[in-house]
Amino acid sequence: MAAIYSGIHLKLKSAKTPWEDKLKLARFAWISHQCFLPNKEQVLLDWVSHALTGYYSKKLQFGAEIVEGLWSYLDDVLHSKKLRKLLEKGKIITIRFTMVQIINERIAACSSGVPHHVDMSSLPMVLSCCQGILMTPAFSIIYTSKCELLINLLSKLCLLACRRLKSLEALRSVQLFNVLVMVLNQYLVIQRQQTNQSRVFLQVCSSLLQPFLLLRHLLFSRSWLGEDEVSVRQHLSKETCNKIQTALQNGLFHPDFLISYKEELLQRNASQGKKTSFPKGLTAPTESILLKIADSDFFGSDLHLAVAANSIPMLYRLAVESYCKDGNQLLCFHIFSRFLDSVWFPDNGSVERNPGLLALDQLLNLILSNNIYNVSVDKIRCEGVQFARYRAVAEVLLTQPCPDMAAWFRCLRTLILLNHLIVEPDLDELVSLAWVDAEVTEPRVKKAQDSLLATLLETYTKLRQLPRVFKELRDIVSRPAADELRQSILSTALTKKLHECLLEVSSSQVLDIWDLILKRLELLIPDLAESYDISLKVLTMSTMLYAVLFNMRSLDSKAPVPVIRRAQALMDEMAGAAVVPLLRIDKASNGKDPPSWATSARTAGLVLGCTWVEVDHMLRLNCSGYVSPVTQHDGAEAGVWNFQPLLQAEEWELAGGGCELSCHLVQLFSLQRMKWTMMQTGTLTEAELHSLRSAAIFVVSSGRAGGSTCSQGWDGELSTLDRETSLVAHWHLLITNLALLVPHLPPEEVTYIAEAVVANLLEKGPQEVGQETGTVLSVPALCESLLHSTLLPEIRPLHQAVLLCLTQRVMDLMAATGMEWPSELSEQLTMSGHASQAEGHSNSQSWELLFSQLTSPQSTHLSTERPRLLPLSTEQLDIILRLLDLLSALSLDSLSYSDHLHCFLLLVSLVTTLKPGPEKSNTSRYLLILSKCYSLLTVLLTGAKMKAVFKLAHAGDILEKIVAPLFLVGSELSSLECPAWSELLHTLQCFLNYFVQKIVERRQSVCLNLEQFIAFLSKTWVNAEGKEKWQLTAEQLLMVALLTVSHVIGMKLQQSEKNRYKGSTLLALRTQLSSLLGPVLQSHFHRSGLVQTFTVPCVTTLLETELWLREEQSDAISEGRNEDKTGLEHANLYQSVCSQVLHQLASIHELEPLRTQLDFLRVFCSSSELCSDHNVKTAIPSMLCAVKALLAAPWMTSQFIRLLETELIGLLTSMSERCTDHQFYLLVKSIAQGIEVVHLSKGQQLGVVSSLILTTLLMKCLFRKNTEKIVRLTAPQIITALLVLCKKTASDEPLGCKITLLSLEALAVLIQKGEGILSNPYHVTLAFDALLCIPLDQLKLDEYARVFQAIHEVLFSIIQSQPKVLLNAAPTFLKCFNRLVLSVMHKGRQKGAGEKGMTAENDRVLDCARQVERMYARVASKPEEFAMFSAFMVAEYINELQKVTLNADVKKHLTEGVYHLLDLVSEGDLHFLNTLLQVGMREVFKDLHCNYVRYHKNKRQGEEKYVA
Repeated sequence: MAAIYSGIHLKLKSAKTPWEDKLKLARFAWISHQCFLPNKEQVLLDWVSHALTGYYSKKLQFGAEIVEGLWSYLDDVLHSKKLRKLLEKGKIITIRFTMVQIINERIAACSSGVPHHVDMSSLPMVLSCCQGILMTPAFSIIYTSKCELLINLLSKLCLLACRRLKSLEALRSVQLFNVLVMVLNQYLVIQRQQTNQSRVFLQVCSSLLQPFLLLRHLLFSRSWLGEDEVSVRQHLSKETCNKIQTALQNGLFHPDFLISYKEELLQRNASQGKKTSFPKGLTAPTESILLKIADSDFFGSDLHLAVAANSIPMLYRLAVESYCKDGNQLLCFHIFSRFLDSVWFPDNGSVERNPGLLALDQLLNLILSNNIYNVSVDKIRCEGVQFARYRAVAEVLLTQPCPDMAAWFRCLRTLILLNHLIVEPDLDELVSLAWVDAEVTEPRVKKAQDSLLATLLETYTKLRQLPRVFKELRDIVSRPAADELRQSILSTALTKKLHECLLEVSSSQVLDIWDLILKRLELLIPDLAESYDISLKVLTMSTMLYAVLFNMRSLDSKAPVPVIRRAQALMDEMAGAAVVPLLRIDKASNGKDPPSWATSARTAGLVLGCTWVEVDHMLRLNCSGYVSPVTQHDGAEAGVWNFQPLLQAEEWELAGGGCELSCHLVQLFSLQRMKWTMMQTGTLTEAELHSLRSAAIFVVSSGRAGGSTCSQGWDGELSTLDRETSLVAHWHLLITNLALLVPHLPPEEVTYIAEAVVANLLEKGPQEVGQETGTVLSVPALCESLLHSTLLPEIRPLHQAVLLCLTQRVMDLMAATGMEWPSELSEQLTMSGHASQAEGHSNSQSWELLFSQLTSPQSTHLSTERPRLLPLSTEQLDIILRLLDLLSALSLDSLSYSDHLHCFLLLVSLVTTLKPGPEKSNTSRYLLILSKCYSLLTVLLTGAKMKAVFKLAHAGDILEKIVAPLFLVGSELSSLECPAWSELLHTLQCFLNYFVQKIVERRQSVCLNLEQFIAFLSKTWVNAEGKEKWQLTAEQLLMVALLTVSHVIGMKLQQSEKNRYKGSTLLALRTQLSSLLGPVLQSHFHRSGLVQTFTVPCVTTLLETELWLREEQSDAISEGRNEDKTGLEHANLYQSVCSQVLHQLASIHELEPLRTQLDFLRVFCSSSELCSDHNVKTAIPSMLCAVKALLAAPWMTSQFIRLLETELIGLLTSMSERCTDHQFYLLVKSIAQGIEVVHLSKGQQLGVVSSLILTTLLMKCLFRKNTEKIVRLTAPQIITALLVLCKKTASDEPLGCKITLLSLEALAVLIQKGEGILSNPYHVTLAFDALLCIPLDQLKLDEYARVFQAIHEVLFSIIQSQPKVLLNAAPTFLKCFNRLVLSVMHKGRQKGAGEKGMTAENDRVLDCARQVERMYARVASKPEEFAMFSAFMVAEYINELQKVTLNADVKKHLTEGVYHLLDLVSEGDLHFLNTLLQVGMREVFKDLHCNYVRYHKNKRQGEEKYVA
């Protein structure tokens, strides 16, 4: 065979052999073990390299298929496992330098701008070959040894990626970016290894800077397509950009270049030192960078500006990160200045300046965030060079504004934050261009504008120059302009900021602003006639003054007298010079259709008038030194009410069709008039009461013309109030003043408000109720807030009206379906709406008579004998659901007697009248309606007027009528598996529980009422038997009803031992229930098994009842009565249920079903007849196996076990009581064998976990005398097994940590049993070995906290329950405890500047420190055992304290604990410590002891004086 293949090398070199055959031979030679060639791998690699080199150098010629085959062959060789294994074994194989050059040339050709001349088909294989070379260290050395090759490759790959990103095709391959990231990683390694940093700078700047910047820009600006590869879009693009920035920072802004940058940029200011300290050949680095960025030929004219604007901020950030320290802020500023010149073109148009503005914004933010501009340093040391530059930038921004761009506003804001003096010379232009005259519509730009103006107000507030801003604002508003085109001056966000600023400035400055605006109003008002422009300016000024005065801090009695006098003078001036003249201008225009200027003047007068009245009220209430003009005149019409005659003639006209803002202000005036009238002392006259009623009616009726529903939003500002938002403003005014208006409104107006509220809530829809509306007001949101407010129940008429509106809508809907409401019911409901206050005996009798008529057998409405059920459509059911949702939001507990009965009868009517329609989709809606009805009925039963319900009829009758419809429509329910059915059953159970409890608590015909209900249930069951479609529903409803009644009676029986008569009555009822519940459960179990969650509780209740009756029978036997030898009636059912529960116990993942099934097993175990060895499936060993399987389930967590702990302990206690001594010994022995370490080697970790949990739970049980003896005999074996487990699993994986924690928990519980279980101290000392073997330093913080808690509990159990152990093992105990102290000190050290500490982690360590303090206090309470060791414990603490700097909170708790320890230290020990400790530790101890004496010892001694 060797002879056959020995000539392959000659055939590969022969020119006569076809290239197809050569490729086949080469592939065969590579994979074949029968081909013998000297250095075969190197020969084949050289052959393919020579072939490709010859082809691309034009020395060899062959077809494209051969070229593709050669590249494919090279790719296979480079990625083959054979080659990798040979290289790992140390065989030397190299690749030719020319091959690497060919790869670079191919990539360069594909990345060129003329790709149609290049064959792109081989590019994937070329990239793959490049990747194979870079992945192989033996080959990649050719790139690392010759850095120019790698830089050339990186540059061409970047250009190739740029070309790919520019195309519109989707990026479906990640190969290119994978190779690019790999090359970047390789280059970063070489870059860090370079010693000549000047060479690195030149390489980066000449070859890599431009490709890097272009690629980064294209990655950031690409509009990614859905077809693009996800890994490129989400991961590789970000990784590429990050590595590019790292390469640029290391290459362009290395720390060694700092002197070069200073030499270039700080020549005038730098000291003329030696110039030989900076790298040779690196001159003007900034200029070199900027020249590359300015090369538009490389980037292209269409991308040049965008690339520059995107790159300059990034480069400046890298420069700042490298050099902005050690006082180099001036250098960073000069770099900023040079960079800014390259990207900021103030002479270009706005379209071209867009990227420049964005770059300027980022540059200024870097200046601000890095504290590069220091005002004082710049002015004193640098002659204001920075200020001049920023001032020039501000001038350009204001001379060529771009208010349509958010970046323009952000730049101005940053300049203000740098220094307000930068923009102060042009403050008027700033206010004009960025505030008053700015036309901003886009929300993003509006947010930037609000941020700028908020910063402006905040800055001048801190400077105490806020009036200066308002002076400029006033002057700008007063300039000639088209005011109707201007937007509102104050937005919601700006008004909020103005409010904050006005609260910070002094009252005198607020008065200055008031005076400024008022003076300008006095100048404008005389020229107002026939001038629409001036009227708009007056309105703007008025709105501005309104905003200032409504948001300022009120003057109080502590205000200086000159300030109060000035405020009073301004009030007089405002009334006489502004309010009255403006209203008189309106009064002078007698036409019905006043001109627009008069309308604006009227609105301005109303704004100022409302403002004047509110400020007058505010000052009268808060400032005792203020004298209102009202009190300076005689008569009721004096002072402020001189405005009233000017309004009376126009009020109703305004309400009908004037300006929306005017209408709103007239309503506000009416409310102010009502407040003023109600503030008068004494009894109100009839005229005043009439005035209040008229004003209230006027406010409510003002919004009728606009309707009652509106989805438009309003921000709450007067300046934005228009025709679309006027209705929102009206309802906002109405709802916020309901407490003032409703007492003076007639019933029809209150009903109108209630109907509007309900209509808006229904308009909003259930899916929108409860959604956040932010700062925008809307009518539905206002109505929703009213519905959920605590104020609505206090406004009794409106609360009742809303309730009646909801109930009336339900009645109308039912009437539309053909339901005939009894006339007596309609009359009584109507009467309750108008006479709810007259709640006397006659009213109660009328309700009782009505209910008796409705529930009589002759009635066809609520009678169960001849029911008339109404099917509803889907739309009607949805409406009822909405109405019930609104009804549930009302506070039904605060209803009156009549309203309570009204609501109760309505809900009963719904329950007894509705039935599901023929569509299956209606069934779930019908069930939801029933669920809500029963939920509301439960609320009414728990309310204050609960007794009113039981006055309607006998409780048994009421209960029967409410529950009966569910059985009547049973055959209609087709989707019992839907969630709504389970919800209905749960709600029904809650209702029955409350109702039956009330029946028992009232003690009025308890037996009669419950027997009637039980008889009804029995009759229902008899009717249901044999009807398959009906029986399933009846079974489930009967099970819920019988379970609930049995549970209530059982609870009352436990509380009625003293009342034997009542106990016997309830016992008889329980007997009847069990006789009915048994057949129902038998039928349901044979039909459905344990599908329903309430089946097991029902069986448990039945079993408890039978056991209770058996106990009563045994008591009767002991009293000499006849003996009943019959067994449990439903024993077979209990056995079947127990068998099924044990089978599915481990597969249940929900808490409540598990609790009910464990509770059933507990009751089952308590019966000697059921739990016996005769039935192997339900015997105690089977139960123990099922519980172990449950605890070993993978989904079972420690938190879940804690929630089930009560049930599990109860079950184990019941099992221990049922076992014989031998059975209990076997049970304990099986559990103890389950925690042996041999199970871990068999892979049974979950079994060990379950056995550990069972051990812990078993030790928490209460034992009988015999069983306690068995546990005492087994305890040494258990402790030994726990010790071995701890040693085995201490350093294992998370499951091992879990086993360690469970072992420690079991150990702590066992030790807590005391000396009765562990009588030998030696067995307890074994626990110390377990504690010492557990490492604490290698654990993660979560695991550490849990292990710390477990060890602490073991130690605390020993010191509390095993006092004899400490007599001989105190040093070992302290050794274990000292490990905890040292670990807390290590975990609780202060975080360094570069470390990140989370609050949750700090809380865990702090909790451990608290436990250490607790243990120190416990140790100090045992002076006999620990006094002689206290000094050594203090010394250990101080020694460790020298090594770490503790967190303040952790140190506080540890120090408090050591204080307790110092209580045990004697004077001799103190002298010993002062002698033993070293100098530094001695100082720490002295400080500690001084603080102990000062803060702890004296306090303790003072407390001991008062201790008996």
